[in-house]
Amino acid sequence: MSTTPEQLLKAQQDHLERLMSLSKVLLDSTEKVSEAHMAAVREQIEALHRHATRLAEAKTPKEWYELQVEFLNPAGDKAKEHVARTYTISKETAQEIAGMVEAQINEFNHKVNDAFGTFAKLPQGYEPLSAAFNSLMAAGNSAYAAAQKTARQAMDMAEANARAMQAALEKKH
Repeated sequence: MSTTPEQLLKAQQDHLERLMSLSKVLLDSTEKVSEAHMAAVREQIEALHRHATRLAEAKTPKEWYELQVEFLNPAGDKAKEHVARTYTISKETAQEIAGMVEAQINEFNHKVNDAFGTFAKLPQGYEPLSAAFNSLMAAGNSAYAAAQKTARQAMDMAEANARAMQAALEKKH
């Protein structure tokens, strides 16, 4: 079974298409996170300006102190919201990339199974080669399943940490 130049060109085009899709997902995610950061910075600058104006108008040290306390209280809530927003974007991106990778692995497995169908039609005497190929496929599928399980565990742990952080921030306020 030989590969033709047309097949190589098609494979290169497919790889380029996948790379472009992945790049778009990552760029979109980066843009969303950047927009969230910029909105948070803009909000903080505006809040600081309002706060500085109010501090300048304070008549007594007690009033100045109360304004400071009042200003600092919502900062934790805003930080929590910003972290939650950024985490959500990161989670969605990770899920989208995982779906892309899974689709590519499924496609690869399909192609390998097709190739094996041709391979299985070999004449007698090639049984050891066929057994080795089956063993290799089983090992590959096992490694893929283990990697998927590890990725899910890491995602679950990240979610648990985010929930714990959010709960801790809520207890402070």
